[in-house]
Amino acid sequence: MSPDWASLDQDLVGLIGGRVLAGDDMRDYVRFRAVCSHWSASTVRPLGRGVTDRRFHPRRWMMLPEGHGLYPGHPDLRGYVRFFNLSTAALVRVHLPLLRDHVIIDSVDGLLLLHRDHDTAIRLLHPFTGDVADLPPLASLLPQMESESRDRSQRSKHSRLMKVCASVTVTSTGTITVMLALEILHRVAYATPGDQRWTLSAWTLKPFVKPVSFQGKLYALQLSSYDIHKVYIYQFNPPCQDNDKGLLHLPLPVKIAECPMDKFLYLLNFAECGSELLLVAYNGVSRSKLLVYRLADLVSGRIEPVTTIGDHALFLDERCLCVSLSNNKEGSLMGSCFR
Repeated sequence: MSPDWASLDQDLVGLIGGRVLAGDDMRDYVRFRAVCSHWSASTVRPLGRGVTDRRFHPRRWMMLPEGHGLYPGHPDLRGYVRFFNLSTAALVRVHLPLLRDHVIIDSVDGLLLLHRDHDTAIRLLHPFTGDVADLPPLASLLPQMESESRDRSQRSKHSRLMKVCASVTVTSTGTITVMLALEILHRVAYATPGDQRWTLSAWTLKPFVKPVSFQGKLYALQLSSYDIHKVYIYQFNPPCQDNDKGLLHLPLPVKIAECPMDKFLYLLNFAECGSELLLVAYNGVSRSKLLVYRLADLVSGRIEPVTTIGDHALFLDERCLCVSLSNNKEGSLMGSCFR
């Protein structure tokens, strides 16, 4: 007799569904719910929760560039964009009509940070569920820009503001907070849906470079003066409430590590690899040898490069990308390789 899967206890179905959702591809969860109406009714529906529930963030998915000048939203693409799963190597094609009048300025946890053309509104889009969180216009930062930018036109300042690195945090009640690392201002801005404007940090960190988002926080590098000859690594935490007034504010950046400059003669970037954050650098001006460090090691004072990254490959560019090779059936890439 074949088992009657549709008669499984509701709590058990919910437990199994949660395990499936914790995997690397939320499409497995969608397939799980599609088995029968009982399984669908016993599990949480993703639609409407794609942004406000971290469990549904497509964090192992990245948008795949088309090349040949076909930017996202190009008329020849007819609103379609391809996405690639960094763990399973799955490739899907998704229709995103919003790209007709929006520009993608960043991606975090698989969510797309969009800039709307006509009013500069920032929107956080889940590419698979279509859920959107609306944030204040980016132009709300223009009046807050310091006097050093007075000689630039509004158009020039706005264009530079679009070069951001974003992080997203979601509370247990579904409150979303987005942070933007703004290198040109040496500051961080934040906002939540419903805010009228972005709020800039009261502090500056001059200069910080190579910002990256990791597990809801921002990280960045700072190069010291030549006589000190060190590299500092800073962590930017999400906004917290002021104990006295109960208002949100951004805490000061936390210096979590410092390393001699001679260990990183040419810094490339951070790279997320599984559950770890790596720092990738060359050890000389010839760039003949690539070094990879675990951030956790640097924080603990251990400045030794790793000897392997397991069954992963690092792709090196303006942003470093770490791809799992566990599903590389053709064997075209080997583990611990760099491209």
